[in-house]
Amino acid sequence: MPSAGRCATWLWWHVVAELATLRRPLRNVVVLLTGNLVKLAFGLLASVLIYRALAPADAGRFAIVMGLVSLFSFVAEFGFRDAAVTYVAGAASPAEAQAFARSFLMAKLVFGTLAAALLAGLAGWIVNGWYGGAVQPGLIRLAALVLLTGGLLNYVQTLLEARQTFGALSLLSMAQALLRAIVIVTLFLTSRIALWPLVGIEVMLPLVLLVVGQRSLPSDLRPRLLASLGTRFGRLWRFSRWIAVAAIASTIFLSLDVLLLGHFRPAAEVGLYGAALALLAKFEVVQNAVLTSSFPDASRYRAKADLRAYVARTLRLTGLASAALLLILPLATALVVGLYGAAYAGATFPFAILAVGFVIGLNAQPAAFVLYPLERVRYIAAGDILQLVFFTGIGLWLIPVYGARGAALAVLARQIFGAGLTALFVKRALA
Repeated sequence: MPSAGRCATWLWWHVVAELATLRRPLRNVVVLLTGNLVKLAFGLLASVLIYRALAPADAGRFAIVMGLVSLFSFVAEFGFRDAAVTYVAGAASPAEAQAFARSFLMAKLVFGTLAAALLAGLAGWIVNGWYGGAVQPGLIRLAALVLLTGGLLNYVQTLLEARQTFGALSLLSMAQALLRAIVIVTLFLTSRIALWPLVGIEVMLPLVLLVVGQRSLPSDLRPRLLASLGTRFGRLWRFSRWIAVAAIASTIFLSLDVLLLGHFRPAAEVGLYGAALALLAKFEVVQNAVLTSSFPDASRYRAKADLRAYVARTLRLTGLASAALLLILPLATALVVGLYGAAYAGATFPFAILAVGFVIGLNAQPAAFVLYPLERVRYIAAGDILQLVFFTGIGLWLIPVYGARGAALAVLARQIFGAGLTALFVKRALA
C-alpha cells in the first residue's frame, strides 16, 4: 500500500506540473474565448434585427454586397498578416519590430487601396453581368472602402496579436461588436435600418476603433502615415507570396463541399448539410482563441528545441480542448433538433462527422505554426495545394453517391490527410 500511495502522489504532482506549464496558454485562450463569445452574442443580436427589419430582397442585396467585400479582401490581405505576426513577434529588438510594423502598414495601405479600387471599378460590370442590376453599383463602391478602413484596423489587431496583448485585442473585438450592435439597435428602434446606413456602419466603425485601439500599442508601433515606411517590405512580400498561394487553395477546398453537394444533390439535402455547418461554426470560437494565442507564441522562437517544446505544450492544450468538444457528440441530435427543428434531424450524422474532422484540425493547425518562424512557408502552400487535389478527387467520388454524408466524410478524410502532411512537414522541419 505505501508504494501505491507514492504512485498516487507522483501522479498528482505530475498532473500539477503539466497544468502549470499550460497556465499561461490556458489564460490566453480563456481571455480570447471570452471576447469571442461576447462578440458572437452581440453579432447574433445585430443580425436578428437586420433580418427582421429588411425585406428578403434587401437582405439578399446586403449579403451580396458584403460577400463581394469578403471576396476582394483576399487582395487586401494577401498573406501579409501572417508575415507580420511572424516577424514582429520574433523580432530581435524593438527597432526591428518597428521596421516590420512600418512595412506592414505600407502593405495594408497599398493593397487595401488596390482592392478597394478594383471592387469600385468593377462594380458596374459585376452588377450588370452577374446580378442583373439587382444591386446599386454605388452601394458596392461605398462598401469597397471597407477594404481600406478595415485593413487599417487589422493593422492594430495584428500587432496586438504579435505582441501577445490578448486582453487589449479581446476588448477591441468586444467593443467593435458592441458599438455595431448599439448603432443597429438605434436604427431598428427608429425604423431607419436600410442598405446605405448598414454599409456606412461597416465603413466608419473600423476608423473609430482604429483611433481607440492604436492607443494599446507602444508609441513606436502606432500608425503614422508620414513616417518612413518600407524597409522590410521585401521580406514581407517574399514571405506572403507563399501564404497567398496557400490561401487560394484553402479558400477553394473550404467551399468545395457545398459547391459539389449543390451540383449533385437536391437543395433540401444542401440545406441539411448547411445546418450541420452552421452548428459547427458556433464552436469555431474555441478554435479561433487557440489559433490566435498559439501563432505569436510559436513565432517568438527560432531554436528548434524551443519549437519542439512549443509543439508538445500546444498539443496538450488542444488535447484538453478536443476532449471537451468530443463530449458534445452524444448531444448532437438534441442540439440540431433543438436549434433548427425536427425537419433538420438529418443533419445530425453529418454534424458528428464534421465535428471529428474539426477536432483533428484543431490539433494539427497550431503545430503547423512552427513552419512560420523556420520560414518553411512553401511547405504550407504545398500542403494546401495537395489537400485541394485530394479533396477534389475524394469529393467527386463520395458526394454524388452519399450526398451530405459523403460531403462530411470527404471533409473528414481531408482533415486526416492534412494532419498527416502537417506531421510530416513539422517532423522534417524540426529534424
